[in-house]
Amino acid sequence: MKLLASDFDGTFYFKNRKLFLKNLIAARTFQKKNVIAIVTGRDAASVMHKFENTGFQPDYLAVYNGGRVLDSKGQLLYKDPLKIDLDRLYETLVQENVSQMSILSLTKVFHKSFHFDIHDWLYMMNNRSLKRNVVEDYHEIEDDIYMCSISCESEEKALLLSEKLKGMKLGCSIYVNKSYIDIVGEHASKEHAVEVIAIHTQADEVFVIGDSYNDVGMLRQFESYTVESANEAIKKEADHIVESVEAAIEDIQVR
Repeated sequence: MKLLASDFDGTFYFKNRKLFLKNLIAARTFQKKNVIAIVTGRDAASVMHKFENTGFQPDYLAVYNGGRVLDSKGQLLYKDPLKIDLDRLYETLVQENVSQMSILSLTKVFHKSFHFDIHDWLYMMNNRSLKRNVVEDYHEIEDDIYMCSISCESEEKALLLSEKLKGMKLGCSIYVNKSYIDIVGEHASKEHAVEVIAIHTQADEVFVIGDSYNDVGMLRQFESYTVESANEAIKKEADHIVESVEAAIEDIQVR
């Protein structure tokens, strides 16, 4: 049995419905004899919302960049909550003049926009559609926090700020995904999530595909693919470059 672990946004999921459907059809075919996992910086609700009425459900789901790993029945296989000084982080983000930040637990989300724009409005509408409990103060979040997501004005800004945050030794993992920075549990990573799933499935072969900096760890550790739309730095980390998840699955199936 083969395991394919795929990043979600920009790899498996696209707003272009045709591209998304092609990947869905290929994934459903692959699932007949093998296993598909989605590994993403998103939370579970926002991923599964995209799969509604598609006839597809991943066999495993790793969210918050590996902070939580679930099987298809929602059984928790691994968790690593985020435990840092949020006040210190918040003060730094204010000083750095970031665009937005969100702090997410399983039940609540705190969202702060430092520069209101259409993306902020869309984010809040998305929270409402997912029926998230949005709080006005992150101190109101009593349960485990799993991620702080930071929106920067550019990918370059995100990369620079991520290095500064790493230097603060906050006791967390920090990943860049396009112009976003994801701060998650200290031991959370996509590569570790894939390891957890590989052990649980006893997969004979493990393949991964991703397109951004938060995928680099798993691209280095396993037989890897990236998509042609990825930047050159990511392409250098992957073993194979393909047009899509569909193309990667076609290649894996003939191995």
